[in-house]
Amino acid sequence: MSFSENLQYLRKRDKITQEELADRLEVSRQSVSKWETGESFPETEKIIVLCDIFGVTMDELMRGDVTAAQPSDEVSGVRNGEVSFGGDVAAGAEQAEEAASRVADSRRTRLRAIGAAVDGIIMCGAIIAFFCLGAMLNLWHPAWLVFLLAISLCAFSENVFAKDAKEPYRPVGARIFSGLAGMTMLLSVTIYLFIGCVWGIWHPSWVIFIIAVVLMGGFDAIAKVICAGQSQN
Repeated sequence: MSFSENLQYLRKRDKITQEELADRLEVSRQSVSKWETGESFPETEKIIVLCDIFGVTMDELMRGDVTAAQPSDEVSGVRNGEVSFGGDVAAGAEQAEEAASRVADSRRTRLRAIGAAVDGIIMCGAIIAFFCLGAMLNLWHPAWLVFLLAISLCAFSENVFAKDAKEPYRPVGARIFSGLAGMTMLLSVTIYLFIGCVWGIWHPSWVIFIIAVVLMGGFDAIAKVICAGQSQN
């Protein structure tokens, strides 16, 4: 049997839904579905967790026929969410939990690293832009607004990367719209000050804040809808 067939069999054998398995692995339900249809394969660390969850070896999961040999009570896999190794359910569950925790910690570390790298690039770009505009075009004012723009972009990055490291898995679309909601108000302040400082149109440019509030609500609502759709699937 193929990996996809083994995974589907084991999941159904232990009465685990795709959504439940996705939550344990901190991936999307669509990822689990693609694994079971053979469209894609999980990373090695996910395979290790799958082996812990179902109480099988990596060779059995990837190349064996898990339907040929049903595990006994002494060496059982998952049963209604519990894992046992050598008859010790508590020890098995602890091992599976530790494996899942390692995967989650690794993912959080990657997200934080990516977020920090993106923030660093944004701030370095803002500093370079500020000095270029000031030195070459003598636009020290209002060139300082690039820092407000950079802070807005960092707020977007925070919601897409670092914030997600502290929360349950959110689909990419939800993270993007959440990021847009997080940066909208700061971006509106930047635009308002730019219009005021450059063209002196302080009124009625303040209307941008009303627009920003509406956009924030819309982006946040879309993010919640995407998350709700993910849960239902």
